[in-house]
Amino acid sequence: MIFQSYQLFILIILCFVTLKLNDYLIGNRNFKLLLISLFNVLVLLCFVKEHTIIVLSIISLLVYFLGQLILRNYSHLVYYSSTLFITSLFVIRNYDFVSTYIQSGFLSILYEPIFSVQKLGLSYILFRHLLWLWHCKKRAILSSNFLCYINYIIFFPTILAGPIDSYNNFQYWFYQKRNSFATKLAYAGVTRLLLGAFKTLILVPLLIDKATNYELLLHVHSPAFSIFLSSIYYSFYIYFDFSGYSDLAIGTSYLLGVKTPENFDNPYLSTNLSEFWKRWHITFSKILSDLFFKPFVRFLNKLLNLSSSKMYVSILGYLFTFIICGLWHGSTLNFLLWGLWHGIGLALLKVWQSSTSNFNQMKATSVFQMLAIAINFSFVSIGWIFFNYKIEQLQIIQNLLLN
Repeated sequence: MIFQSYQLFILIILCFVTLKLNDYLIGNRNFKLLLISLFNVLVLLCFVKEHTIIVLSIISLLVYFLGQLILRNYSHLVYYSSTLFITSLFVIRNYDFVSTYIQSGFLSILYEPIFSVQKLGLSYILFRHLLWLWHCKKRAILSSNFLCYINYIIFFPTILAGPIDSYNNFQYWFYQKRNSFATKLAYAGVTRLLLGAFKTLILVPLLIDKATNYELLLHVHSPAFSIFLSSIYYSFYIYFDFSGYSDLAIGTSYLLGVKTPENFDNPYLSTNLSEFWKRWHITFSKILSDLFFKPFVRFLNKLLNLSSSKMYVSILGYLFTFIICGLWHGSTLNFLLWGLWHGIGLALLKVWQSSTSNFNQMKATSVFQMLAIAINFSFVSIGWIFFNYKIEQLQIIQNLLLN
């Protein structure tokens, strides 16, 4: 984790002090951007080589100017070819089975410089690029600045695991001049850092062993119950680990004057899977909805004229979106199965809600809500089995359950 190094901790404190001195003594926002650029590079150099930063900067420069082109004169060809291009670069780097087929093809010239890029935060960088292009398409970029943009892309607190901020929000907080509010934000940041440290340094170590290895429970419980109990452990482990990292990232961002959006909102208290995905990894879930689910549903409605069958279109949209979600998390088959598990779950929820006439009345009762929370939590926990184990391990688990 980026925050568990003593040297990096000192570097972050130095960054905070330097930016505060600039705010109170100089007050120049462009100079502040230069300072944070320096610290972003210094932090990243602790993890990756210069080549990675150079290549990412070149790609970011290209995406920035493509966004400018889309802003000035929107073209479907430019937008979709841009998104396809940067997504292809991501696929080449992250999916080895794809890269083997392109070394002799027309993209072979890109293979060596792209494949040598280290993977640190690439999936989050990809979505920031896609979000930038999408906001340019929507004419939602209020004002653009390349130096601010490159800092937005490689902002070190959030580069590894989010939250995935929007460019407009990032730019707003870097250019705001309310030093008194920034001081309050810094105090809030310290609180979030302490909360994140408690989750990741105290709670996570208590859970990780049994969460990631059900065999530790076999001497006490049956195979089926051991696997299920391990999945419960994993549910809390991944929540405390991921939300703890988000707390650290948000707290550090607050210290640097950027009010990064929230990423979790008690997701395990959700009464259904749709609500869960509005409260788990919130920034990522919104991107899935805005960039994949809604455009796909609109495309199907327009192509097939299925406006009278909205439920079926939504089901196809869920399956498509969560296949993307699964593949984004990893290239192995278990992540695809995890994505399908949630896509199918959302599809079944849609069918059930559509076919239950008194759903809203049922939902209002406290007994229904408690039962719904328990069922939803169990469904999500079982899904983490696919997320946690490789396909070979899943086959062993299947054999244990059948025997």
